[in-house]
Amino acid sequence: MKNSPRDRERLEDLWRSLSLQDREWLRRRLLPAEDEHTDAASPALSAAECRAAEQWFEERCAGARTVRDRQARLRRWLLFLLLRYGGLRLVEALSLRPDDWDWPRSCLWIRGRPDRLVPLPLPLARTLRDRLEDPAFLAALASLSCDSSLIRRTLAQCGRACGFPSGLLSARGLRRNRARELRRHGLSPALVDAFLGRGRHESAAPAPGMTALLRQRIQGDDNVPRSSARNTFSGRVLRCAPCGLACRVELLTPGGLLLTAIITETSRLQLEIHEGCRLAAHVKAPQVHLAGDGCPPPPDATHFRGEVEQMRSDERWREILLRLADGTRVCILQEDNRQPPLSPGMEAQVWFSALSVILSAA
Repeated sequence: MKNSPRDRERLEDLWRSLSLQDREWLRRRLLPAEDEHTDAASPALSAAECRAAEQWFEERCAGARTVRDRQARLRRWLLFLLLRYGGLRLVEALSLRPDDWDWPRSCLWIRGRPDRLVPLPLPLARTLRDRLEDPAFLAALASLSCDSSLIRRTLAQCGRACGFPSGLLSARGLRRNRARELRRHGLSPALVDAFLGRGRHESAAPAPGMTALLRQRIQGDDNVPRSSARNTFSGRVLRCAPCGLACRVELLTPGGLLLTAIITETSRLQLEIHEGCRLAAHVKAPQVHLAGDGCPPPPDATHFRGEVEQMRSDERWREILLRLADGTRVCILQEDNRQPPLSPGMEAQVWFSALSVILSAA
C-alpha cells in the first residue's frame, strides 16, 4: 500500500526526532546488517573527529595513577584502535589473544570460519611495537577480554568529551567509518568486504592474492622491501659503543631477538644512532650461514635457532626459510653442495656476522 504525502511527512518528522541510537536500532531492524547502503546513510566521523577521539584515549592513558588503572586504560585505548583501524567487530576485538598478533607483517589473525588476516597501517603497528617494552601494555595485550558494555560506555564518554552528537562514536560506527575510508582510498567493494570479513559468502575463504593486495593497499609502499635483503629486523638500540673508526650496535627486537651490527662511526653520526632509538637491520640471505656448514662463526656473530619451515632448491642453490620462536622468518641462500641435510620440521641454528648487518632508520 502506498503512503500518502501526509504519511511520508509524518515519517520524516518522526525520523528527525529520533536520536542516533534509535535510528541505529531501526536500521538494524529494517536493513540488512552492515549493508553498503547502510554505511552511506549513517552519520560519518570526520578525520579531525577521529584524531580528537584518539587524543582523548591517549590523554586518559597518560593520566592513570596506579598500575592497575594504567593497564585498564591501555586496554581500552588498544581496543579503540583496533575498532578504528582494524574495522573489527567488538566481539572479535575482545576475543583476540597474544598469538593472534603477526608482528613481522603488522597484521592481525581473526579466528573464524574462515580465518582472515587484517593488515594494520604501518604507523599504527610501529606505535604498538614501541609499547611492547611497557609491562602495563603487555599485561593489557595478554587479555583484551572485558565487559563489552564497558567499552560502549567508554566510547560514549569519549564522544561526549569531544563534543560529538550523541551516539556518533560507537563500535559499529567505527567499523562502518573504516569501510568508508577504504572506499574513499579506492578499494573495491570486494576488497572492503574481505577486510571486514563480511559479504554474501562470509564462510568462504578469500580469493587467492586478495590478502596480499589488501596489505599492499593498506600498508602502502612501506610494505615493499626497499632493498634486495630478504631478512629485516626492527627494534631498539640496547647498546651503542663507538670504538675508533667503527661502532658496535646491539639491537633488541620486540620479540626478544638480540642482534649485533658493526658500522662505521660516520654512519652512526649520519643516522643519529643512540641508545633507545628505533632501527631496522637488514641481512642478505647469502650472508646467513647454517651452523655446521663448514664456515666458523666470528666472535661477534649473531646466532638464532628455529624450525625449518620451507625449502627450495635448483642445480646450484638451496633456499631455506627458518621460523624463529617469535614468529620471525629468516631466509638462507647458499650453495647446495656444502649444506648439511635438512627437511621441514627440523630444528636448525643460523648465524651471520656483525659486519653483514645493514642498519637503517625504522
